[in-house]
Amino acid sequence: MSEKAKTTGSRNMHATILGVIGIILVIVGVAIATIHTHLRGSGLGTLAIVAGAVLLVIAAFRFYYKRA
Repeated sequence: MSEKAKTTGSRNMHATILGVIGIILVIVGVAIATIHTHLRGSGLGTLAIVAGAVLLVIAAFRFYYKRA
C-alpha cells in the first residue's frame, strides 16, 4: 500500500464532520435556551442554534453536491 492511498469514504468526511458539529451545537443551544441557568437569556443559546443550523445546511449541500 502506498502513501497516496485514500480510504473510500473520505469524499464525504468533511460533510460528516460538519454535520456532527452542527447537531452538537443545536443540542447545546436548545439546552442553554431551555434549562434555567445563568446563561439563559444571554443570547448564547440562540446563537448556538443558528450556528448549528447553518453548519447542517452547509454539510447537506457539501454531501449532496459531492455525490454527483
